[in-house]
Amino acid sequence: MDKDLDQLIIDIPQTCECFIYKVPPELRKVNHDAYTPMLISIGPFHHKDEKLKNMEKLKLRYFKEARHRTKKSTAELARCIEEKEETIRHYYAESFDITREDFTNMILLDSIFIIEHLWRTKRTSLKSPSSNGTSSPQKEECFLDEQNPRLSYSILLDLILLENQVPFFVLEDLYNSAYGHLPDQHTTYQQNGHRDEDKPFHKLVLDYFLHFWEDFGLNSPSYNCNKMLPVKDKQIRHFIDFLRYLLLPCEYALECGKSIKRLPCAKKLAEAGVEFREVPDRFFHDIEFKKSCLLEKCPCLNLSWLLSCFPCFKCLENMQPILEIPSFTVGDATERVIRNLMAFEQYHYLEEAYICNYIVLLDHLIDTAEDVDLLVEKKVLVNWLGSNKAVAILINRLSQQIVEGNRSRYHDLSKQLNRHYENCWNKLMASFTSLYFRDFWRGTATVAGILLLFFAFMNFLRPFVFSHR
Repeated sequence: MDKDLDQLIIDIPQTCECFIYKVPPELRKVNHDAYTPMLISIGPFHHKDEKLKNMEKLKLRYFKEARHRTKKSTAELARCIEEKEETIRHYYAESFDITREDFTNMILLDSIFIIEHLWRTKRTSLKSPSSNGTSSPQKEECFLDEQNPRLSYSILLDLILLENQVPFFVLEDLYNSAYGHLPDQHTTYQQNGHRDEDKPFHKLVLDYFLHFWEDFGLNSPSYNCNKMLPVKDKQIRHFIDFLRYLLLPCEYALECGKSIKRLPCAKKLAEAGVEFREVPDRFFHDIEFKKSCLLEKCPCLNLSWLLSCFPCFKCLENMQPILEIPSFTVGDATERVIRNLMAFEQYHYLEEAYICNYIVLLDHLIDTAEDVDLLVEKKVLVNWLGSNKAVAILINRLSQQIVEGNRSRYHDLSKQLNRHYENCWNKLMASFTSLYFRDFWRGTATVAGILLLFFAFMNFLRPFVFSHR
């Protein structure tokens, strides 16, 4: 019996860890379109979708031109995929009833298309259209024009879907074996003080994402682009993983505490004297609450009232509580990008769900359109949707069905903000500032009124003082 059991265990195939997942129903039902390709199918999940068949013509055209440019036969191009077919299949969280030949052809065609699209985007230096709505399928002949900026932008929106991925190592191996000898493809770059020619495909992908960076709304510091390239010990799984890496700071392992249970909205924090301030050259989720120890012990020393009237007194900024938040742009592409990043974190980075942590924090800060209006006024939010109410609804919906695994990098921040909000002196000082020192003119009128009252009182006392003498 033991021998039979041992043999059964040996016969069980050893599976690899999955990295490309089907979005769970509870997330998909919140916004089905955010996870579904509009134009093109990549990989097996949507391979048989009839609505995406038109783009197969463009894939075939790119493949034909790729063979001509690389001087490689179909068999030579397919060899990288055939040798690792089982590994590629294990990258997907579901099994597919596709023959070995059909699976190889599908992955090869999709991979060549992605490489060609990245190269053509860089070569033509296309300017993506302003975020005025995701483009819908146009006429069939327009699909075959790679010079069409709207088509290029729509393809981008499909390449960042979790279900629309191929393993990154397939793209990299295919690129190195077929394109590495071409002079217009071979790129060197500086990293860590020395020249590195090992990962030219990483540079191509980075250039592609940076080309459309403003459309994502995910602002990052203006660092040297070479420092944003993945380090050698970081294995990139697919495009979603690559994009997530670009959004994380260099110190990859961030300290996390428990998840946020309660946090006042932006308007209530402002009523308690918290000053919201946009800070440049930071990652969009790098948020910090600054409050001096002296102000912590003695809230009455809060000089927000003076800074409201005379903002030129920069030397007094440490005498007011400031919540520093890098600018975050909300546009038509934001929901699609964020949702797929969050879905990937829900599967693969639940202990390091930094994007999910950020969105949950925003959900706490934004309850109504008034909160959005405040953050837009402070330049913390950039609203490309037009309606502040639409932004509030979008942010509130993004966190639905999201699990943080009882871990959030903003746990300490939430404790600081809650402690400040619950202090009655802070609310009193904030009310005093809002009523009497909201701006220069009201502050001037308040000071003038105080002086007038003072002199009136002195005039009232003068007869008694003189008569006493």
